[in-house]
Amino acid sequence: MLDYWASLESQASRQRSTAVADPSEREPIMSEQLEAIKQLSDYVLKEDWEKVKTFLTDDLMYKVGSGEPRHGKEAVSDFLSSTFKTTAKLESHDVRKIWEEPGMIAIEMDANYRRLRDNQLVKVACCDIYRMRGNQIYEWRVYADGTPLFQ
Repeated sequence: MLDYWASLESQASRQRSTAVADPSEREPIMSEQLEAIKQLSDYVLKEDWEKVKTFLTDDLMYKVGSGEPRHGKEAVSDFLSSTFKTTAKLESHDVRKIWEEPGMIAIEMDANYRRLRDNQLVKVACCDIYRMRGNQIYEWRVYADGTPLFQ
């Protein structure tokens, strides 16, 4: 399994070429917004909801697939916390691809969850789209196939 953020840094390095004489001297480049997403993910994995909220705007809209949107950082952190306590706990991600434009980051990945009812590790294919103001998310859309969580 690939380390999520090592994969991001590698992806960012491949997507952004810097003008250097020796390509081996290139440093992985990660934008401030992508770094913020990395930190957010670290805090979600640690279930540090107070730190998670620092990456979310007060007017955040969070929507999973066709579900009802949740509004505000409290509602989102409460939803994630509840999911981790009642359904499955997020353990890691396997990143496939990252797209980044100013103010928007999309990450295609497999999210690895530990299903609580049987302690089974399951993969959930998903794509998260983050729309950002500065280094905070104001819109977070999750397109995921949650079927494995409920089988």
